[in-house]
Amino acid sequence: MAEENEVIGCASEFIKDRLYFASLRTKPKSTSHTHYFCVDEELVYENFYADFGPVNLGLLYRYCCLVNKKLKSFSLAKKRIVHYTSFDAHKRANAAFMVSSYAIIYLKKTPEEAYRPLVAGTNPPFLPFRDASFGPCSYNLTLLDCLN
Repeated sequence: MAEENEVIGCASEFIKDRLYFASLRTKPKSTSHTHYFCVDEELVYENFYADFGPVNLGLLYRYCCLVNKKLKSFSLAKKRIVHYTSFDAHKRANAAFMVSSYAIIYLKKTPEEAYRPLVAGTNPPFLPFRDASFGPCSYNLTLLDCLN
């Protein structure tokens, strides 16, 4: 239980006592109080060159359906649901884009309100997205830019 509380303590809360997002170094085990899930290998951005995201609307739709299903699930009704990702900068940025987009679409948050929990506390910054060109990146596209 102590380890579980440490994860929740460092996680970004999107629905009070219900939906969280966290970057973790190891795969956690779900408990009687908390359900963990990861989409790092399931909802993957297909790059053109050195670009890595954000994910397309089809993947975002699948993510939103998955989260809604978990939130409505009878077996998860009394559990905290934690979407976790690795510290891989590309996967982490895309996972943050998905959870914050979910907050905008379904929780009616503004882009700033959806972004705020992700950068609160000691959370490391997110790698900006880049263009899909062959050359050097001519501009950075931040997570907040994408949410706006």
